Amino acid sequence: MAPAAPIQVVNVLSNDGSSRGIQTVLADLQGIAVSAEASSQEETLQSLANKTVDVVLLNLPAQNIDGIELTRQIRKLHPSVRVLISTANNKPEDIFAAMDAGADGYVLKDNDKGLEMAIRSLRLGTVWFDPGIAAQVLDTIVSATSNSTTRILQTGLLVLPLMPDDKNLLATVASSGCENGVCMVDPSFVRKLRRYAPSEWSH
Repeated sequence: MAPAAPIQVVNVLSNDGSSRGIQTVLADLQGIAVSAEASSQEETLQSLANKTVDVVLLNLPAQNIDGIELTRQIRKLHPSVRVLISTANNKPEDIFAAMDAGADGYVLKDNDKGLEMAIRSLRLGTVWFDPGIAAQVLDTIVSATSNSTTRILQTGLLVLPLMPDDKNLLATVASSGCENGVCMVDPSFVRKLRRYAPSEWSH
């Protein structure tokens, strides 16, 4: 049986220098190849137009790039390409904005093993949730749904407290070391979580 083709990654450079270290990490990984680097939204989209790409690794904060808008553009123009956000920022409003834009994975910086697992998991069609990201999402949802018994969205639908199974899944990811694939979640679960973004963060 022929070996699987390498996972082709476009590395979108950050403005804090961390993406160069990430490039070194990626170069040592079997089955993962950096097909291009980009330092602007235009360069990123051009790379996607000219190359076969599996994953865009979006290192935030990125140079001259609105990461959320770039994620939306990738989802619109290249829906089969997965978007993995690497960030040191775990502010809940930014996490929910990334989910709303359609990002497929979220990994905190300085987690090289998590980065490798996240890239590999995206090829399988799952969403990768870093434990630190999951903890922030869980705290935000618990706070938002405990302040009142119900909340009415612009659609007129009520947002009820997170179901116990969903809450337990988030808590398991948040307290894990991502062993046994626990940080790989179904995309439908993330779509469900997006409903809990505080209304003032809605776009």
